[in-house]
Amino acid sequence: MSRSEDTAAEAQEAARAALAAGQFPRALERLRPHLSADSPAALRYLAALAHARMGALAAARRWLAGVAEACSDPRLRCDALALSGRIAKDAFARLPEGERKMRAADEAIAAYLDAWKAFSDPYPGVNAATLMALAGRREDSRALARQVLDGLLRRQEAADAWLQASRGELHLLLGEHDAAARAYGEAAALKAGQLGDLASMRRQLRLLSTTEPMALSLLDLLSVPRIAVFSGHMVDAADRPTPRFPAALCPAVEQAIDAEIDRAGIGIGYVSAACGGDLLFIEALQRRGAEVHVVLPFASEDFCRLSVDHAGAGWRDRFEAALAAANSVRHAVDERYLGDVSLFDHAGKLMMGAAWLHAAQLQTDCLMLALLDEDSEPRPGGTRSLLEHWRLLGRNSRVINLSALREAAGRLDSQRGGGAPAEPARPSAHRREVVTMLFADMVGYSRLAEEDTPAYLQHFLGRISGLLGSGGTPPRFANTWGDGLFLVFDQVDAAAECALRIRDAVSATDWSKHGLPAETALRIGMHSGPVFRARDPLLGRENFFGSHVTRAARIEPITPPGEILISEESACLLAAEPAESLAADYVGPTPLAKRYRPATLYRLRRRHETG
Repeated sequence: MSRSEDTAAEAQEAARAALAAGQFPRALERLRPHLSADSPAALRYLAALAHARMGALAAARRWLAGVAEACSDPRLRCDALALSGRIAKDAFARLPEGERKMRAADEAIAAYLDAWKAFSDPYPGVNAATLMALAGRREDSRALARQVLDGLLRRQEAADAWLQASRGELHLLLGEHDAAARAYGEAAALKAGQLGDLASMRRQLRLLSTTEPMALSLLDLLSVPRIAVFSGHMVDAADRPTPRFPAALCPAVEQAIDAEIDRAGIGIGYVSAACGGDLLFIEALQRRGAEVHVVLPFASEDFCRLSVDHAGAGWRDRFEAALAAANSVRHAVDERYLGDVSLFDHAGKLMMGAAWLHAAQLQTDCLMLALLDEDSEPRPGGTRSLLEHWRLLGRNSRVINLSALREAAGRLDSQRGGGAPAEPARPSAHRREVVTMLFADMVGYSRLAEEDTPAYLQHFLGRISGLLGSGGTPPRFANTWGDGLFLVFDQVDAAAECALRIRDAVSATDWSKHGLPAETALRIGMHSGPVFRARDPLLGRENFFGSHVTRAARIEPITPPGEILISEESACLLAAEPAESLAADYVGPTPLAKRYRPATLYRLRRRHETG
């Protein structure tokens, strides 16, 4: 049976399983054949929930409209009311100060209050009380907090971390700080090591801190480790004319790294795995049982030949042991090096962005720790270049001065690292370059009649062409076929801005006035990666080729209409740029079109966008 032939009950079951697995686009894909304004309330609720978890608040509102009123199931009605509150609460959190923000607060309070009054569920009650405080309704907040807390204290249940956190939040709203600390302390003990749940509690405390200053003092009870990006020089090759990091200096460097980890409270590290500083940092974290996330620029065997083996016997074994014990290992590209030096810089930016996104998810701090020789020259992906980029973003950093360690150890010219020099880069006729690619298509194009084609060409493609030619950074390359659109940009933020402008223009247009279906919409997929640029013998002009073009093309077909889904690589590169007006909401691992291997996706939006 094909998915389009699933019964509504089968689609509902499949969508619930996909939501539980964090596969939100997949949930929508299974639901879509059964969704309409007249669909059963349970299906519309699941569609709303999937959109809400992706951050698509306007779509979530549309599907949730009327669900609570249509529910005969009390549990579903409570969930629908609470979800309505959550959607408005998310909008409140995104919006800048002003009238719209207060309207969102009032909407969230009303929905949460309805759920609490109808079903005595403490969680909507806590949320309503918190939002009242944030909206400046302190007396109302305290009165409600007392009612909800009294109900919680009467409950005889097994130890539950979320109930304890709710009690802590209510005590905080009531100004009972000692009781709040005890409750949060119990919640933290029950959730020890469960960083995602602790992060949710920390996020709520940070939200509350705008009206309850004591909330920040409770963050220490819900401690999560600090995240560090590490970059450092490699151990010297045997043929290095002037020592920079001789092998004999490793004990001093290891000691300095240990001290910085302890001083900064680093418990999660993002790092490559070259001989020298990288592997010493990994080993220091792994001795402590901390998290290690390794990012390699290309295939491991090529990486070892270039960045590990030249240091001599033992370093390859250390590399393999470090990766075997790492929490994750990712490659900027799965393919070989092929002499493309730009891949080192690409991997460094991915590493930075991944660390920054992880820190935001865990509500913790992120810094860069660099092992740096003060006389080193900037080079693509090198420690100095990455450190300078990190500092341009205004982010915290710490530096271990390799020059000072070398001077303290005295002259070590005769104690250089052994081993064969790195294998020279193999020349390539073509060099890969990192670009960001957009694939888009018009939803419903296949249903257009032949006589609709002129309207499509003139108005739909004409509108997009006008947008590309006015304002913003134009694409480096543009191509169309049928309803397909392929754009290539040098910079990820320029691509993201273009995608949002196109999406907004298509969504805001009444296409029925131009001879096209009123529901005409666009879906956009975006991915960043290294590609080959060459003259296309068929087109007679420049074009782009490689596996990352294919990956970008596989994201667009599974994107919900009116949305922009981007790869984790694009999300990481955005986080490594000063693109403060843009945001990417985590969607999760998602199967791509045509049975392409799953990819971790994010939903692109503007930071203050509530749609």
